[in-house]
Amino acid sequence: MRASWLERIKDTLLAAVPLQGESLLALAGLACYLGTCIVLRRRLSWGWAIVPGICLSLVIEGWEIWDHWIARGATVRGHVLGILGRHLRDVAIMNLPAAAVAATASWLERAALR
Repeated sequence: MRASWLERIKDTLLAAVPLQGESLLALAGLACYLGTCIVLRRRLSWGWAIVPGICLSLVIEGWEIWDHWIARGATVRGHVLGILGRHLRDVAIMNLPAAAVAATASWLERAALR
C-alpha cells in the first residue's frame, strides 16, 4: 500500500529532526502553550492557555484517524477502544507537559503570595 500524504509528511519531519514522535508531540504542545501565553500576554499560570494545544492535538489525531480509516479504506482489525486509546495517548502526551508547567507556575505564584 502506498504511503499517504500525511505519512510522508510525518516521515520527512521525523527524518529531519533527531527526536522521536512522542518528543515532537510534547514539544509542539509546549510551543502552543508558550505561544498562547506570549501572544495573549498572560502569565504562565493561566490555565486557559492549554486550550489551543488541546485543539491542535485533537485536529492532528482526527486527521490521522481519517487518514487510516476513511481515506485509505483500512478496515478495523483491532479493537476499536485500543485504536482510540492510542490516539488519546498522543493527545495526553502533547498536553500533559503544558498542563504540568501551568500547574507548577500556579503553585509557585500562590506560594510567593504567602
